[in-house]
Amino acid sequence: MKIKAVDIARELGISKATVSLALNNKPGVNKQTRQMIFECKERLEKNEKEPDTVKNQDIKVIKVVFVIGISRVVYETDLKTDVLAVFDKESKKMGYSIGITYVDLMEDDMEPVINECNMNSVAGVILFGTEMLPSDYDLFRKINKPMIVYDNDFENCPHHRVCIDNISGIGMGVEYLIKRGCTQIRYLANETDCYNFKQRREGFKQAMIKKLEFHEKLIIPMGWSIDTVYESMKKYLQEGNLPDAFIMENYQVSIGVMKAMRELRIKIPQDISLIGVDEIPSYSTGDCKLTTIKIAHTDRASMVMSLLQREIQESISTKFKVMSDCQLIEGNSVR
Repeated sequence: MKIKAVDIARELGISKATVSLALNNKPGVNKQTRQMIFECKERLEKNEKEPDTVKNQDIKVIKVVFVIGISRVVYETDLKTDVLAVFDKESKKMGYSIGITYVDLMEDDMEPVINECNMNSVAGVILFGTEMLPSDYDLFRKINKPMIVYDNDFENCPHHRVCIDNISGIGMGVEYLIKRGCTQIRYLANETDCYNFKQRREGFKQAMIKKLEFHEKLIIPMGWSIDTVYESMKKYLQEGNLPDAFIMENYQVSIGVMKAMRELRIKIPQDISLIGVDEIPSYSTGDCKLTTIKIAHTDRASMVMSLLQREIQESISTKFKVMSDCQLIEGNSVR
């Protein structure tokens, strides 16, 4: 049976369009994602050719459980596929294959997911918890395999967690703006309330209390996708005066805000200074190179695999929360 683009897309959890672009050697897909797609195609083709006796062998798997929670974070760039590519690459180095399971907490029955993770063929589990709420973690406590939590933190968690130091990262951005003469600073928030976003807002609050002053109206909800942010920002700009600077919570906010500003002919940084969280493609920013608080996504993914490998080899009684530093990358969006 010929392997179709939809089969690869389903296996990797990416769009069929992305797979089709890669298979047809079209632009628009980064190198890591393209490689992952071709490797998946080769693996699926090999599985089709192998006899059933080989297919049914006890092949060890690293199971990545990608949790879709109530926040419904929308991934509109290659961030997720870049991280999955690292998991895939490092799993192969360890002698394992990778299996990806998507679980929708609003709709899916959890029991089959737990049973799948506890199968003999599974060596370890990565819980991709960006969208998880603290109460959601209890659903996964029945997994009895070595497990690492990626991109979230929970109280009394008996597993290693690999997170972002969001509070320090946003504090770094506030201090940078103040040093450049900005005193009227506003924080543009995504309307979802996942762990990382809450931590970033807390970082903004702490930095503003320490350096200037803070009240809740300094945090402005803008939307949950590029399009909703774009519409909200146009309305905001048409109704009010510009502050000195905006800090934008994630790449969706950054892209939507900058799109609205280009349309309304607001000059960056002459009219306003901008700092974004997460680097975004240059084609999304026009002539402006956005100053950003860079998140080490793929480096954190590598740390997850290092911890998981050790946990598989020998259970570590002391569990660690690893916080990755953020880095401020200067562009030309701050005056």
